[in-house]
Amino acid sequence: MNNEQEQTPDTDAAPLPPVALPGLPAAPEMPAEQPRPIMTDAGDFSPNWYEQFADLQPYATTLAKFKRPEALAKSYANLERLKGYPDVADARRMAAFREAVGLPATAEEYSLLRPEDTPDEAWDDGLATALAQVAYEYGIPSRAMEALTQRYAGESRQMLEACRAAEQQAMQQADAELQADWGRRYEDNMRTIGDFMTHLGSQCGVNVQELVENPALRANADFARLMLAAANMLQEAPLHTGSPADDKNEAHRIAHDPAHPLHEAYMRTNHPQHRYANEQYDRLAFGKQL
Repeated sequence: MNNEQEQTPDTDAAPLPPVALPGLPAAPEMPAEQPRPIMTDAGDFSPNWYEQFADLQPYATTLAKFKRPEALAKSYANLERLKGYPDVADARRMAAFREAVGLPATAEEYSLLRPEDTPDEAWDDGLATALAQVAYEYGIPSRAMEALTQRYAGESRQMLEACRAAEQQAMQQADAELQADWGRRYEDNMRTIGDFMTHLGSQCGVNVQELVENPALRANADFARLMLAAANMLQEAPLHTGSPADDKNEAHRIAHDPAHPLHEAYMRTNHPQHRYANEQYDRLAFGKQL
């Protein structure tokens, strides 16, 4: 028996070089792949020449616009000249800067839209138009201007909310001051002031309600004190209204028109201004001198 083991071929061994058999030509070597030419014989760029360079892939859309090398060279030269922010007064260079960077060509193309949660007091369409003009003149990117608009609206909204909170606090402080000063007379005094202002408003055609709702007046305790003093003075020296016919018509309104500022005081004997209303009615209806 033959004790020698059968030898198996080593599959991991390096392949042997081709052997040229006698009388036969050697196998031709495969040529390496040659890069595609960038230029044509006419001096133009070859189609999609930039696809051979991996680092140019992000700029494929831009590079496809250039058909000849001189156009690409001019574009690069323009970019070199535009390095740095152009002078706003240089209209020609600023126009080239807008075109090179891709900025809006007109101020109207800046769309500064009002954020949905912005109240009327915190937004001004005229201001937005003026800011769009500034953005165009100074070459501000649209996204930057939109971000500034959002930030401005947000800051304005917060400022408005803070002002309203401060106004509310000031009105509460003024009301507390008057209550501490007048004590039990607070309600009567406030009613007297309201009747007095309504009476004056009807005499001169002023919307008293707008004055009463004005935070600047409501937050001023001295304004209420001043109105109360004026109302008391009016009781001592009533205002003269006009002709006898007008006086009688006014007296009729006091007695019968619920909308008249003195009607409630005239009808209610426990009203703090009942005496004053009666005196005014007598003066107007009967010409009594007070």
